[in-house]
Amino acid sequence: MTTRIVCLLMMYAGLLAVVSCGSEDAKTAAPEKKGPATLVAEVVLPEVSDLQQQSTSTGTFVAEDQVQISSETSGYLKKLYFTEGAYKAKGALLAKINDAELQAQKKKLEVELDYAKSELARARKLGDLQAIRAEEVDRLKNAADVIAADIMVMDAQIAKTNVYAPFSGRVGVKMLSEGAYVSPGTGMAELHRLDPIKLEFFIPEKQAGTVTTGDEITFTIPASKDTFRAEVYLVSPTLDEQNRSLRMRCRLSNKKNLFLPGGYAEVQYSLQSKGGSLLIPAEAIIPVLEGQKVLVVENGLVKSRPVEVGMRTSTSVQILGGITERDSVLVTGILGATDGMQVKAKLKEAR
Repeated sequence: MTTRIVCLLMMYAGLLAVVSCGSEDAKTAAPEKKGPATLVAEVVLPEVSDLQQQSTSTGTFVAEDQVQISSETSGYLKKLYFTEGAYKAKGALLAKINDAELQAQKKKLEVELDYAKSELARARKLGDLQAIRAEEVDRLKNAADVIAADIMVMDAQIAKTNVYAPFSGRVGVKMLSEGAYVSPGTGMAELHRLDPIKLEFFIPEKQAGTVTTGDEITFTIPASKDTFRAEVYLVSPTLDEQNRSLRMRCRLSNKKNLFLPGGYAEVQYSLQSKGGSLLIPAEAIIPVLEGQKVLVVENGLVKSRPVEVGMRTSTSVQILGGITERDSVLVTGILGATDGMQVKAKLKEAR
């Protein structure tokens, strides 16, 4: 009996030892709790730079001056003093309207004026002798002055029958022939001033302010392999209502008549931001539903910042708002980064 009890006690002690060892092993095998993950990534500081991005537009040449040759008065076209394509200097006579009737009226008035002057001369002699009243002398003088004024009016009407070139230029296509009846405003031909000549082009509304007066542009034309340069002298203060774009004009020399009104030109111009631009690498931009964002490092933690994006180059993106030049922007490890994650940042070396 005693032996049996001893054996039971020994089995019970061995069982306790086995259970105790198993608990110790379980405690040893239990994994230790880990702290939050730390992201190792590279950052860059936004670069302040004058962004120079090239853009293109289609340009059209416009004559410096262009006018339709017409008469101020009605009548038969007596003579044309130009041929199509001819060069005419400023003030050159271009056309003559028949003025025979006006000349006859002027001649009649001149005869009347001569008679009125002779009448006035006799009246003055009589007035000196006090043989005529002074009022009669004044009446005859006034009559002579009225006739002289009528002659001046007639001279002005005759002058309107002569059509002169308002500026130096080349005559275009003739629209009327001699003997035709013309009315005021009836076109006879067009006169074009081609030197200098204007180059007109348009830029999109979103680029307004990036091209200003005095900026230099380059352009090419189909008739030449050369690249030409010109300076912007006009930036329209209003947008074109048809295509919502901004009109630009340049003026350039055309002594060789290489550029023709209506001709085509491929224009290249530089886009300049106002003041300094903040540029960051293109890979730092993250598209989101609301637009774009970047990840910055703030106090060792990742923070999302929505940004306003401007122009783009092959490697960089212009930032118009959302970050400053002192912010550290993530450029690596972006896919695994989340807001609030701890980060060990290293400044990326410039290449």
